[in-house]
Amino acid sequence: MDKNIRENKALEGFCLSVINWGTYFILFTPLILYSGSFFPFVTPKTIYFRSLVEIVFAAFLILAIFVPRYRPKINLLSISIFIFIGVLVLTSFLGINFERSFWSTYERMTGLFTFFHLLAFFIVLTSVFKKREDWEKILSVSILAGVLMSFYVLTGNEISSRGGGTIGNTSFMATYLLFNVFFAFILFLEKRSSSWRIFSGGSLFILILVLLNSTARGAIISFWAGLLLFLLGYLIFSGKRNLKKIGSFLILTLIISITVLAIYKPPFVENGIERTLKVMNPRLVVWEKGWKGFLEKPIFGWGPENFNVVFTKYFNPCVFLSECGGEIWFDRSHNIVFDTLVATGIVGLLSYSSIFVVSVSGLLWVCIKHKERLFPSLLMLVLLAVYLAQNLLVFDMISSYAMFFLSLGFISFIIYEREDPFLESEHQASNFVLPAAITEGSGRNITYAIVIIPTILLLYFGNIQPLNSAKSTVRMITTSGPLEESIGSYKKALNTFMEKYEIREQFSQKVYRAGFSQGESISILRQAFDLAEEQMQVSIKKNPLDFRPYLFFGRLYFSDYRVSQDIEKLNLAEEIFEKAIELSPTNQQAYWHLAEIKLTRGDYQAASSFFQKAIDLEPRLGRSHWYLAMTYKVAGEYEKAIEKTKDAEEVGYNWRGNPSDLRQVIEIYNILGDDVALVSLYQDILKVNPLDAELWANLAASYANLGEVQKAREAAEKVIEINPDLSPGVEEFLKDL
Repeated sequence: MDKNIRENKALEGFCLSVINWGTYFILFTPLILYSGSFFPFVTPKTIYFRSLVEIVFAAFLILAIFVPRYRPKINLLSISIFIFIGVLVLTSFLGINFERSFWSTYERMTGLFTFFHLLAFFIVLTSVFKKREDWEKILSVSILAGVLMSFYVLTGNEISSRGGGTIGNTSFMATYLLFNVFFAFILFLEKRSSSWRIFSGGSLFILILVLLNSTARGAIISFWAGLLLFLLGYLIFSGKRNLKKIGSFLILTLIISITVLAIYKPPFVENGIERTLKVMNPRLVVWEKGWKGFLEKPIFGWGPENFNVVFTKYFNPCVFLSECGGEIWFDRSHNIVFDTLVATGIVGLLSYSSIFVVSVSGLLWVCIKHKERLFPSLLMLVLLAVYLAQNLLVFDMISSYAMFFLSLGFISFIIYEREDPFLESEHQASNFVLPAAITEGSGRNITYAIVIIPTILLLYFGNIQPLNSAKSTVRMITTSGPLEESIGSYKKALNTFMEKYEIREQFSQKVYRAGFSQGESISILRQAFDLAEEQMQVSIKKNPLDFRPYLFFGRLYFSDYRVSQDIEKLNLAEEIFEKAIELSPTNQQAYWHLAEIKLTRGDYQAASSFFQKAIDLEPRLGRSHWYLAMTYKVAGEYEKAIEKTKDAEEVGYNWRGNPSDLRQVIEIYNILGDDVALVSLYQDILKVNPLDAELWANLAASYANLGEVQKAREAAEKVIEINPDLSPGVEEFLKDL
């Protein structure tokens, strides 16, 4: 018996060391970045987080088996979280694509598999860290990671066009920083020593500075609203119910807020309200789609990670326009309410809301009954409100999800904290006693194996294999050598259990482009087309309601036709695009491609009708007018072509700024013999290509036709200046003048 006690003590110390240090390292997840990975701001972070959680959870399982006091305790908060995860599982099975719901995509990696890790993280936090000192260390490490992130941002070493430091997006970064700002507030108000005050106060200054200078309007506004809410809550719960005093505090806070905003002048203040409202337009368009998707499947939704199908099914043709955002692909509604409703229906929203209801009610109870814990409980209450408010304009990624579940663990500690949990006897801690065959002798080693072996398999197949696949995908995309090299990388990238939706799409696009280029051998192209088409068929089979794979598959078939001249490939492309239109009847892209096929067949009338359909869907989109103009040009209807080029220009299509497009219009006017228009067009294109002797010669000819001899002479002399070899022909032209 003494031997077992000694072994358990040694085991407890080892497991606690793994759990403690593993948890600290987990908090540095937002700093992880690996440019050699597919989606370098997302994939490495998520795999890092999941791998560490698996190691920590394995240590926890062993600890909980042999030391009963570490076994999880059931409370309302843990029950609400388990219910929410259970609803995610249920709606994934009932949804339209379980594989995508489980694995998510490389761009997001927020599927069921990641949520299981977040749940495991919460269980470890609430079962092991039961002392005030434990949580002070955890919050300090999190704050330190946030400060390091802030320093990275302040140095200006951005490798992402969206900013956001190592998180890669300023909105996601701001959400992450919000958590650490409130953690720093807690330490600043709770810790009395000067060293802690310096650490937490300095951290607050840096974190708030970076937060305010971000472009995350929702996070910034929520932050200031949160401060007001905190002041109001403090005055209420501290017993100071003097309304006059509450009002003066609110006015003072408002003055401070305006002053700070005026000094720092963050981007959203400088851009003004008009710019902020303009940014909201795309959100409103996407929210409309989310609402329609919810109404179609109101109870259990479409399944997690399937908003992309809803977006394309209820596609708004205006999204191509700048006033609607100009983004044509959305896999999130950028609103936690609509995202949850679409993914999991009303059942999911209720289960998600229950986490906040339990947390808020518990924290309010602590604020009322335990004044000594007022600051942490009130600040966590405000943090929940701030987090939920800013999530009305954005969505969660691994960095914010990890912080959210960390916060839930801390909230559980605040609500269910006892005076000294470690005074409990092991028997009191758990009525469940494991058989001696498991905890003693050879059974102990078997128990270790039962925990460790699955953990190793999970690490490899759930994390290492997807990471290798992500690296191979990058090599496939970036390889500029022979297509054969990309084929090899692509085959390696397919070697993963994770959803391969994006990998197939990336390869199909590369092969599509290769079909329009020169230099690849026909045999290699044939091999690439066959492989890409085979895999895109798999994507469509797994995602039968998703418009996007149909679109890229149709493009792939069309490129194959251009190389092989196999009419069957053209027929298949046409069938695919027709199916795409069924799935997204208001999306212009399929109409454009279907019209292109009709042009290839020489059916100009059908091509024109498809382009006209695209125009009818959204008359303000100049690209559709331009495509129809070029169709009229090919069909020889030049007057109609000119009319459509003017329509395109009127609604914002800048064909004058594109030399290739400009040459197309010049060809039409040349055929029509309109030298007045040609002079203007030649002048435009010569601004871009001033050393093109042929263009100067054509301009000289147009001037000559209009009888403007001097201008014709000047243009002709420019031809000789650029290319003296053309002097004989130019001299003859000048004599004719």
